[in-house]
Amino acid sequence: MSALVTLDAVSVRARGEAALENFSLAIAPGETVVLLGEPDCGKDEILQLLAGVPLKAEIAGTIRIRDGQAERAARFRGRGLRTAYLAGPYAQPFSPHASVAAQAARVIARKLDAPRPSARAEFGAALERLAGAPPLATFDALPGALGPEMLAWGLFAAAFAGTPDLLLADDPLSRLSPTQARAMAALLQAEQKRLGFALVYAAMSTEVVRWLGGRIVVLRHGKVVEEGPLSRLATAQAHAYTRTLFRAAPSLTLDAEKPRSQSRAEPVLQVHALEWRKNLEPRETVTFELRRGRALAFVGEKGSGRHALMRALLGLERVEAGHVVLDAVDIGILSEGMLMRLRRRVAFVTGSDEALDPRMLLWDTVTEPLRAHLRLPRGVIAESREAALKRVGMAGLKGDVPVAALSPFDRRRLQVARAIVGAPLLAVIDEPFHGLDAFAQSVMRDLLREFRESEGPAFLVITSDVAVAQALAEDAFVFAGGRIVERGSLAGIVKAPKAPQTKRLIEAVRPQETLSPPPSGG
Repeated sequence: MSALVTLDAVSVRARGEAALENFSLAIAPGETVVLLGEPDCGKDEILQLLAGVPLKAEIAGTIRIRDGQAERAARFRGRGLRTAYLAGPYAQPFSPHASVAAQAARVIARKLDAPRPSARAEFGAALERLAGAPPLATFDALPGALGPEMLAWGLFAAAFAGTPDLLLADDPLSRLSPTQARAMAALLQAEQKRLGFALVYAAMSTEVVRWLGGRIVVLRHGKVVEEGPLSRLATAQAHAYTRTLFRAAPSLTLDAEKPRSQSRAEPVLQVHALEWRKNLEPRETVTFELRRGRALAFVGEKGSGRHALMRALLGLERVEAGHVVLDAVDIGILSEGMLMRLRRRVAFVTGSDEALDPRMLLWDTVTEPLRAHLRLPRGVIAESREAALKRVGMAGLKGDVPVAALSPFDRRRLQVARAIVGAPLLAVIDEPFHGLDAFAQSVMRDLLREFRESEGPAFLVITSDVAVAQALAEDAFVFAGGRIVERGSLAGIVKAPKAPQTKRLIEAVRPQETLSPPPSGG
């Protein structure tokens, strides 16, 4: 079969450095090619070249469509090739000022050279073909009113409606929970089979590789390390760098439960018969205790009740009955001012891009907890700041760098540095690995573990990923529909889950050798 697109000896140099070196790739119609590697490995340049996006760089090599004449890569605009693009986790594919449906219809109209009403109808028809997709009317809302999963439905449906020859994906599945991502991967495969488009997927995580399969091209520093099918690259016979990638991200451990020692540290959080969801009948109550140095995970999908309970525990939402004792103080009897002072003993590390003020400088961001809550000499503050930055591997960065200029990984590490200087009793760790590549996840996992072991705070881990929960916590509550459907040690839950919701969460991240292939149809 002749290739749909061929890149031949393509090189890209930007700001005097090689972003891509002597790269060649032939993509067959209907084929899946996964580009796997860290940020700045060359994936972005490959996607942009295939999309015909002009690059501010020196570009060498040629690109050929089907059996046509080779065109210089620097001039390539993809004429004669219908492409679609799925944006990544840090992109903003939709303008905040128009509805998702209107923007999708505009793109489809351009791709199909069709009037806007017909394009809207095509968008609606694409949604109807996707099992489980919301109705068209859902997307008459502005993007800010829709969550990541709804936006993913809109992106995917718009791409499929354009009947592409080539679908370019910048890791859109990484913005979703594991159960959502796996379901969307199955739908992507089903639509690929129906429409026959070739798929080039730039992946940060090896989980995506396991779901999509196809031909895997491993990249590092702009060069191809190796390529081949998953059956070879996930084995001991693969290149050392590839094996490291497959080991880096959190993975589910199916080992037998180890004996657990009971912590004798003082309780940080004591919860007694707390009614935390007033609209449920019968009402949900919960009782538990969390001691220093221990970690409890709240595991469930978005909207399952995880954050509602967390907010009740911190006095951010009023509760109907029960007691929460934080640092030996019943928060129910405190004024708002006293509650705010108590919350200073709580640190947050989240996967949200909005967790830090983008206008603040790096040094000020780290020292803010000390300057705001403690009257310490400047020398002591500077010493604490430098020690915290050194522990998270950021000591070499300039202090006057604004947060907005930092990479997502550096912003995440900066949150850990803030937590360290604040010496909290309790740390809320909320989806800390969201949107990070496998190596960054590995570093964050080690930083958080070292933080808990050294400073001894209790951890409250909130995640939709059972593997992340197991990497950071010993015990878990599993949430669904505003209720706790299962609780206990994570090792026991993973080994013998009881609730069907728990089984679905585990199945989404279970090691590949225990999985049957994902469904081929939607």
